[in-house]
Amino acid sequence: MEETELDIPSLFGKNVQKYRKLAGLTQAELSKRLEITQKHLSIIETGTQFASAALIARISKELDVPPAALFGDDLSQVYFDKLYTRLATHFENKINWLQNTLSHELSNQLNSKFDSLSQK
Repeated sequence: MEETELDIPSLFGKNVQKYRKLAGLTQAELSKRLEITQKHLSIIETGTQFASAALIARISKELDVPPAALFGDDLSQVYFDKLYTRLATHFENKINWLQNTLSHELSNQLNSKFDSLSQK
């Protein structure tokens, strides 16, 4: 059985692209944060050129993933845990806001009804 060579630059580039998209960033947005050109990021994502160690560290920081996740062939559990926590917090905040808004609106409606009844 013939062994296939692992294409690290392509794997790294695909993971940068995957995590960038999961973070909701465009190439333009991430390249600006990284202080590189969009073209430079594009050639990294396509695996045409490999990033320096310093740039790998900055990409990892900006995408909030461990550097090892950028070399893995699947999403890491650490990233899933972070994503889950962020989503849970986000939706919890939205639910609390909705409950407070509805409670306040219902209270206003009840007070208005009570006031109109008490004036009769």
